[in-house]
Amino acid sequence: MAIFQVIKFDGPQEALVWKHPKENITSGSQLVVGPAQTAVFVREGQICDLFESGTYTLDTYNLPILSALVNLPFGGRSPFAAEVFYVNQRSILDIKWGTQVPIQLKDPVYQVIIPLRAFGQYGVSVQDPALFMEKLVGTAHAYTTDDLVRYFRGLVGSRVTDGLSTALTEEGISFVEASARIAELSDRIAQRLQDFFAAYGIRLVNFFINSINAPENDPTVQRLKAVLSERQKMDALNYNYQQAQTYNILGRAADQLGGDGGMAGMGVGAAMGAAVADLVRQNLQSVQPAPPTGPAGKVEAPAFCVHCGTPLPAGAAFCPKCGQEVKGRQSLLCSFCGSPCQLGDRFCARCGRPLAPSSGT
Repeated sequence: MAIFQVIKFDGPQEALVWKHPKENITSGSQLVVGPAQTAVFVREGQICDLFESGTYTLDTYNLPILSALVNLPFGGRSPFAAEVFYVNQRSILDIKWGTQVPIQLKDPVYQVIIPLRAFGQYGVSVQDPALFMEKLVGTAHAYTTDDLVRYFRGLVGSRVTDGLSTALTEEGISFVEASARIAELSDRIAQRLQDFFAAYGIRLVNFFINSINAPENDPTVQRLKAVLSERQKMDALNYNYQQAQTYNILGRAADQLGGDGGMAGMGVGAAMGAAVADLVRQNLQSVQPAPPTGPAGKVEAPAFCVHCGTPLPAGAAFCPKCGQEVKGRQSLLCSFCGSPCQLGDRFCARCGRPLAPSSGT
């Protein structure tokens, strides 16, 4: 029966777990465990004794569990049957991950469904060799990095998808801002993955998101980017959407009125007059002076001289420009659309808004 003097790792470098080919071991043999390795003794499917990096002489002192199972004689040289597995605990830092299909996420800012994709990488190392073998290796003679990557590809992808969706929604992060907050999102998802890997005896060394993006050919993404681009132009000009719509309407009205100069143009102008005037008022009201007030703070409509059109000061008896006598409030302008109105009118003849009562009525 063969007797081994030295037991050491002789497997491929990519192996995370490698089983020594010989199972007949003699007490007193030398066990060599390299850096970042752990030797695990297994008998009849039961994990017994573990040895970290170093050189050991096998005897009943350092094989307490195995000795009890096989009844090794104290100081004896009898061979015994046991399996020796070498577990590599070096860090694997270049495992790629990515969303297999886009994440259908309702953007918390723009409230539209955006298909997001994410890519990155992570690193792991075996932290608990016994638990790692129980959960993943079993009776396999070898377990490689590729085996680990294949096993966790779908599991990691689903948890990243869930974690990323939750983080964007809870933090109110739009997909256009996500790339600027990759570091924050990476840390948040890494915390969720740590406990998941720990259940397999694995330590998560690091986790990174390298890219978050949306397919350029998606119709929703294209429309949203077009709107955002237009909004940036308006912001640069201190220009808003309502103003843009107002001037578009004015432009179309001018085109209609300028078409033939006849009754058709006048009809279009009359139909659009009130709407255009209202939009102009809404957009320009911030720069209009406040109307004059009368006794007890009552708002009065502005008065104008009927002879020269000069604005009249409150209570004026004569026009300050032409000197003509002012008899009451001879002419009023609608405070909404600016159209001239007659004394005693209660509503504007153009926009239909109620007129502020004059002090003379």
